[in-house]
Amino acid sequence: MLSGSRKTTARGRWVWLLAPIIVAAVVAGAGVGYLSYLGLRPGRQLMGMFSPPFRGMKQVNVLILGVDSNGDPRRSDTIMVARLDLSEGRVGVISIPRDFRAAIPGHDEQKINAAYGLGGVELTRRTVEGLLGIVCDYYVTINSPGLARLVDALGGVEVNVDKRMFYRDRHQGLVIDLQPGQQRLNGEQAVGYVRYRHDRLGDLTRIGRQQAFLRAALREAMQPRTLARLPRLLRLFSQTVETDLDIGDLRAVADLIKGLDPDRVKAATLPGAPTEIHGVSYLEPDRSGVTHSVNEVLFNMPLQVAIVNATAIPGVEAQLVTRLTGAGYKVAEVRFATRAAPSTEVVDGAQHAQEAAQIQGWLKCGSVVHSNAEEAPGADITVLLGTDYLGTDAN
Repeated sequence: MLSGSRKTTARGRWVWLLAPIIVAAVVAGAGVGYLSYLGLRPGRQLMGMFSPPFRGMKQVNVLILGVDSNGDPRRSDTIMVARLDLSEGRVGVISIPRDFRAAIPGHDEQKINAAYGLGGVELTRRTVEGLLGIVCDYYVTINSPGLARLVDALGGVEVNVDKRMFYRDRHQGLVIDLQPGQQRLNGEQAVGYVRYRHDRLGDLTRIGRQQAFLRAALREAMQPRTLARLPRLLRLFSQTVETDLDIGDLRAVADLIKGLDPDRVKAATLPGAPTEIHGVSYLEPDRSGVTHSVNEVLFNMPLQVAIVNATAIPGVEAQLVTRLTGAGYKVAEVRFATRAAPSTEVVDGAQHAQEAAQIQGWLKCGSVVHSNAEEAPGADITVLLGTDYLGTDAN
């Protein structure tokens, strides 16, 4: 781990979570009179109110950084990119693990969260663009103070706590003490929920929990009662958020969110493998997995599924093809195996465990595996239909 990274407090790792809430709250009811109060330049913002949002672009990528202001140097311990598609009414969100090894322009390869301390938003933007092969059109940075108060100002957030969470750090004065189950978390509890990382996969599990919290928070932000809390949310917004989005852009974000089913928000964490280089621990990016995540989540390119019929009976795959295409998958190939197989296998070849499990559930037989001899090159998922599939009511 890079020098100083363990000294950085955990607050910066979760501060991005409330950005969509505060943006939605601000644009839902804020008038021009609030602009100076929020620290936004009234002249520019007035022009933005009468100009097409996002300079007329229908798809934009927004870099969102959770910045820990207590570290030295400051690090963006949460890095994500949100793609807003106004024409199709979609949102895709990619989280980048803070330990990802990335080429930082002018500074060789380091952990990606070091880019902010080395060159602020601009250097982080260039680093992320190089990693993902995209352009980040706008940015949002969120600092750590007052985030618990933002959740309280919203009235709390309803989540399903997935496990018993208990952690105490006397040095930081931190106590996380949550019971499992559906519940409404106040600000302090919500901070603990999204900070908790004592899982088998550590930071990766925590990012998944953050994404679930984001969906829950979006649902909360769209409740009519949120408008009554707008004045306090506006005050806290000015203390926690910096952005180059203008008021017209923010209104477009609000319109998009208001018409969006939170369950349709695509989210993914970039895949990588733990490695150590010169005594420093990193996550080494899975280059193929990064490309798949960008295409699938940000650009909404459907997953490629190949079907291998190993039942020796032609046509049994027809119902599965219909099911897959109806669910938004692309069936890239259908072929026969060289010999029959007794067991059905769903081969997850590109880290799409959730989708592979969904398909296996539709089949009502078999199992999810990570490789086999029939795996189709270029496919995200390969389905090997074995003879056990013939005994189900899914064909």
